[in-house]
Amino acid sequence: MAIADLHAHTTASDGTFAPRELVELAKKNGLAAVAITDHDTTDGLAEAEATGRELGVEVVPGIELSTVFEGKEVHVLGYFYDPEHPELLRLTRMMRDDRINRMDKMIARLQEAGLDITREEVQAEAQGAIGRPHFARVLMKKGYVSTMPEAFDKYLTYGKPGYVARIKVAPEEAVRVILAAGGVPVVAHPGLLDKDYLFDSLVPAGLIGLEAFHPDHSEEKRRHYQALAAQHGLLATGGSDFHGAGAEHRGELGSVNVPLDIVRQLQAKSAYLQNQH
Repeated sequence: MAIADLHAHTTASDGTFAPRELVELAKKNGLAAVAITDHDTTDGLAEAEATGRELGVEVVPGIELSTVFEGKEVHVLGYFYDPEHPELLRLTRMMRDDRINRMDKMIARLQEAGLDITREEVQAEAQGAIGRPHFARVLMKKGYVSTMPEAFDKYLTYGKPGYVARIKVAPEEAVRVILAAGGVPVVAHPGLLDKDYLFDSLVPAGLIGLEAFHPDHSEEKRRHYQALAAQHGLLATGGSDFHGAGAEHRGELGSVNVPLDIVRQLQAKSAYLQNQH
């Protein structure tokens, strides 16, 4: 059966594989399709799509937008959108600027806590959009922590010395912008938030799917979110959330996957939306 991984990150955000390398790995791992879902940026898409055409791997244009709900992060995936849509460009530009401002504040706070970390070191880790995993890698290299989870637990999560809140974009706004760009909005790894009532507001806002299949979802949670998707008339999607070796590593690319038919359903939803505009 042809399969797809609908959640993967490249060096355009916080992954360790360049877009070309990720598509090459998708081919090696037997995937018919892979979605490039970098955080708040579309910068890796062109290289990935060119490699996909060369190797015969379907590259699904994706993005993972960072939003906030009740003080917690909610990530909204978008698929098959127009990457040049003005509203999407405005939102991603605002998020990119916020990441830079946030980086400087995080560095200042970590330095105040007695850690020797510089802007140049963080930027050297980040080829694309800067995020907390880049800080974690610097902290590992300098011997402050041994693992990525330890870096987050000690320094980078809420209430810890290096934590700085991101700008407050509501999930409904991310859904609206993805729809405006002709894309299909899907809530990523809802089990990490564990607030199912979120869907009571996002479904009327136009949400089309939820990520039922994710490495951090137990079998019980996968069944739960499949049922919740059916209850709300949403597509149940899935992917490995692949970041690459040593970077929030949750398993190999394609280790969590969905049938290629899910890609076709997402594509059909996008075509329908674009015909409405």
